[in-house]
Amino acid sequence: MKKVILAFIIFGFLVLLETSFFVHFKFLNTFSFIFVLIILVLINLFEKENETLGIYSALIGGFFLDLFSEKFFGFWLILCFLISFFVKFFVKRYVSFPLF
Repeated sequence: MKKVILAFIIFGFLVLLETSFFVHFKFLNTFSFIFVLIILVLINLFEKENETLGIYSALIGGFFLDLFSEKFFGFWLILCFLISFFVKFFVKRYVSFPLF
């Protein structure tokens, strides 16, 4: 539960930083969501097989991206969930050694 609350705080801060500060840089303006997706992939890549923090992180990160997005609500939520699911599937299926 502590990890989920920490993920909530981290993703909230990261999305606020991306939408308020990083939009002023030309090279980061087109990829403003990239930091959330990188953190999301890393969480899912390095967590244990039976943990669910990656799924919760995907839902939290997608929710915050949806709050500050001009796309329809649920787009980033579904996309982050699918990315999390496919990374977990890939690691479970094709990686035979623990990564940590």
